[in-house]
Amino acid sequence: MRNLLCLAVAAGLVWSAAPAGADLLLSESFDYPAGPLVTVSGGLWTHHSGSVTGEVLVANGAAVLNQTLSEDVNRLLDGAPHTSATLSEPLYAAFRLRMTALPTESAGGYFAHFKDAGTTFRARVWATTNGASPGTYRLGLSSVSGTAAEVIYPLDLAPDRSYVVVTRLSLSNSVASLWIDPLVEGDALVATPANGSGFTAAAYALRQANGIGAPVIDDLRVGTNFSDVLAAPIPPPVFSLQPLSQVVDEGGTVTLTGLATGAEPLFYQWRFEGVDLPGATNSALTLSGVTTNQAGTYVLRAANAGGAVSSQPAVLTVNPAPAPAADVVSVVVYNVKGNGVSDWSTNSTQVRAIGRQLAYLHPDVIAFNEIPSNYTWEMTNFVTAFLPGYYLATNSGTDGYIRSVVASRHPIVFSKSWLDGTSLQPFGFNGFFTRDLFQARVAVPGFARELDVFVTHLKATTSSPQSDANKRGAEAAAISNFLVTVYLPTNGLRPCLLAGDLNEDVFRPETSRYESRQPVQTLVSSPTGLRLTTPVNPFTGADFTLSIQATLNVRFDYVLPNGLLFSNLFSSQVFRTDLLNPRPATLLSNDSRTASDHLPVLAVFHNPYDTPFRLSSVTASNTTLRLTWGTRVGRQYRVEASTNALAWTSVSSNLTATTTQLSWSTPVVGPQRMFRVQRVPLP
Repeated sequence: MRNLLCLAVAAGLVWSAAPAGADLLLSESFDYPAGPLVTVSGGLWTHHSGSVTGEVLVANGAAVLNQTLSEDVNRLLDGAPHTSATLSEPLYAAFRLRMTALPTESAGGYFAHFKDAGTTFRARVWATTNGASPGTYRLGLSSVSGTAAEVIYPLDLAPDRSYVVVTRLSLSNSVASLWIDPLVEGDALVATPANGSGFTAAAYALRQANGIGAPVIDDLRVGTNFSDVLAAPIPPPVFSLQPLSQVVDEGGTVTLTGLATGAEPLFYQWRFEGVDLPGATNSALTLSGVTTNQAGTYVLRAANAGGAVSSQPAVLTVNPAPAPAADVVSVVVYNVKGNGVSDWSTNSTQVRAIGRQLAYLHPDVIAFNEIPSNYTWEMTNFVTAFLPGYYLATNSGTDGYIRSVVASRHPIVFSKSWLDGTSLQPFGFNGFFTRDLFQARVAVPGFARELDVFVTHLKATTSSPQSDANKRGAEAAAISNFLVTVYLPTNGLRPCLLAGDLNEDVFRPETSRYESRQPVQTLVSSPTGLRLTTPVNPFTGADFTLSIQATLNVRFDYVLPNGLLFSNLFSSQVFRTDLLNPRPATLLSNDSRTASDHLPVLAVFHNPYDTPFRLSSVTASNTTLRLTWGTRVGRQYRVEASTNALAWTSVSSNLTATTTQLSWSTPVVGPQRMFRVQRVPLP
């Protein structure tokens, strides 16, 4: 009810009708459209101090105080100003409070208070973690002090739960009192000491500042009577239908459903593995074209003015589709220039250009360099947008700015950081390995052994060219030493490759700036078993990969396969979009230039396993029979003999191929025999 101050002259007498007792002086439900409170309230709320760049916002019919910049807003009380001379009762204020993020400082800060016509405040309500149990907060109260709460209400409060907060202010001596969820005025309270000064109340104010957490305020009332301002507590929602765990085949469709009851309006939010799913704000969640990446735990959150609750977890199990045997495996290495980038979302122009190229190439494995460390989590969204169903390995070491990442169409069964921060002193440089050697093991269908993909990013040439070249050479030596002494002794027969930005052109080192320590030659030296490949652009015939954004005149990006893969190299290229003719509709001509200064390099390998083999020669003399057949490096064979083609006996086993040809000899003695060669299945 709005009170009016009326003046009249009758029979020479001046009189005023002051506000009657038990009247509301302010009733604010915040039922405005979403947006800045000062704007959407049509001027009912105004600024009085602080920044206006971090506006107090209205969302879902409540005031949200979550901006990092300070802003103070207030709304005038009806009939203001009010003093102890115009009101015989103290003033009361009540509101619903839900804290969506805990205060970040122990002392906290104040966020609600009475205000006079200037900048004097009383009955400040504070949010603090001082004295609260972990994961909770408390409310405090001050009447005069603006630097600390004078009293703390001794009750731990839970985030995301709604509480009714009531304050009382004596206008004659500024004593302030605080209740939480009271039923009557006689319930437990805390009060500030009297300071002997009166106060003239003109408005009620909200304040946001660093340290207060994220209060959400609704149903604000100011009046002269306790019972008038007190609103009945709203209970949080209750789930009447819990979502159930389900099993779905990869590529299928599944719907998870939950239902809550409680005071309207109700708001829903689905979460996957503890993270909100964008746009999933209905009680039912339908997933189509399900991938194995979507297997996991789903929880439905329901909220109203009384607080928020979570459903029981629902576990989604995704049965993977049978993977067809791979005739080839394709690998892309791509330095995506993420160093210093502030936006790595799928809305970024750069990220979208990267995504369009990789969606077009659709390689089986992608070795990324220069993923920004602070935005590694965005790679999950990248895969969802451009490479749905792909697996990710992101646990590489980092220099604090960038890291390497591997994405794969096929399952990544293992990944590990190997050389992050390793001392380079044993390799002639006083320093440490900066950007890691990262391994991801990929289960390629049809491959008898998993494929090991190693990714590295050697030291770039910057302000100290010779020192940088020395460090680059030492990093290459460290990788070679790791391969020879750690990896190959137990994995020598496994297909593997090393990919990455090696920051030196093997054919054209910058000899005018430094003496090369030959890092690429070190990596492809005989002990490592790695081989140099030289992909070129099919339109220019050039192997340059840097810089498509300036002068394209050096090759820094490499795919170095081991002998098993090298002998099965099918094709390779340096990819760029501006020369494609005709250009696919899904690509833009300048995508390569927009995406990075590096060009992606693609290599395609035949499956080195499970291909037919045949005898290439059979020779016999009076004393010796010799069989020779085509092999795959690393495969084992056995030779069996029979006199009747029915019963066969092994005469030689564990014959391991080290080249593409294998021979076996036996003396020609005894009765006539037949021989056959069998390939031993790999475990």
